[in-house]
Amino acid sequence: MIKINLLPQELLKGKANATRIPYIPLALLVGVLFLLMTFFFYGDYLKARSTYEGVRKEWIRLSPLLAQLKTLEQKVAVEMKGEKDFLEANVLNEEPITRILYWVSDFLPPRGWLTKLKAEREGGGCRLTLEGVVLASRTQTGIEQIEEYFQKLRTKLPPQTSVTVATSKEANEKTEETIFVAQLEWGVTPKP
Repeated sequence: MIKINLLPQELLKGKANATRIPYIPLALLVGVLFLLMTFFFYGDYLKARSTYEGVRKEWIRLSPLLAQLKTLEQKVAVEMKGEKDFLEANVLNEEPITRILYWVSDFLPPRGWLTKLKAEREGGGCRLTLEGVVLASRTQTGIEQIEEYFQKLRTKLPPQTSVTVATSKEANEKTEETIFVAQLEWGVTPKP
């Protein structure tokens, strides 16, 4: 089989020129793109290097201070261990002292007030001393109000709490007042 090309000569050359790839402009374009990318990445490298140097100088400056801080942290941890244990046992636990102090204030009789409140840490527990005065009302005596006050308070205190209450009466011309002193203890180990 014989193949004959019947196209005129001008069209055959045009077709041959159209398929020809311009290698020189493509090579120049690739070279320019490579050069631009090289400059971009070199600039990025210089920026990262200067940042690294700044961080390294800051680290060198702060290293002695970090060592001093670590020493101070260990010293404070040793010296404040008792306070930390107290906070964990009495403030940060399920029945914190702040909640107990709220109940002490909230359940106080309407005609009563505290004259002294003292919280002491002893071992793993706490001792809370309350002193106050209650005025007799028309319906209840001061002692009855104090008894009701501590019954309400006992329902909210931890189950192992011991409550000791002492009362005394004083009468003036105008009022009859009952003075109470109470000691609440929980988690305190008894002394031998």
